[in-house]
Amino acid sequence: MSMKQSLLKEPILEIERILELIPQKPPFVMVDRLLEYTESTGKTGFVIPKDNILVENGVFSEPGLIEHMAQSMSLWRGYQGFLAGLDKPKTGFIGSIKSVEIFELPKAGSTLTTYVEILQEFKNVTSVGARTEDESGKLLATSEMKTVTVD
Repeated sequence: MSMKQSLLKEPILEIERILELIPQKPPFVMVDRLLEYTESTGKTGFVIPKDNILVENGVFSEPGLIEHMAQSMSLWRGYQGFLAGLDKPKTGFIGSIKSVEIFELPKAGSTLTTYVEILQEFKNVTSVGARTEDESGKLLATSEMKTVTVD
C-alpha cells in the first residue's frame, strides 16, 4: 500500500477495524472513519450519536471535541502501526495541550471531519495540530497538543 495521500471519499477503514487500531473502547470511542492518511497527515470522521457519553443536552461537549481530536491522532498512529505490521495499537495519552480554541459546539447527529498534522516527533512524543469542521465545512475547533505513546 502506498504511503501517498488517499483521496478516497469512502473510508479507508470501517469502524470494526478502527476499534482494533485505537486503545479506546465503547462507549468512549470518538472516531468512526479514517478518510485519508499520509506519513504526516490524516483525516478522520465521526457522526456524533445522540446517546454519546460526552453529549450534554443534545450538544457535543468541549471535552468531547478535545477527545475527538486526540482520538483522531490515535487513529492516525494506529493506522501507521497497522501499515508497519504491528499486531495491536500502542497505548497513548495526551501529554499536554498547548492550545485549544472551540468556536462552536456541534449538535448530536452532526458529522465531524478532523484534519490532523504531525508537527514534530521525538522518540515517543508527538506534537500534533488538529482542526475540526462540521458537515458544512464550518470550523468548530482547533488544537495543538503533545501525545505520548508507550509500548
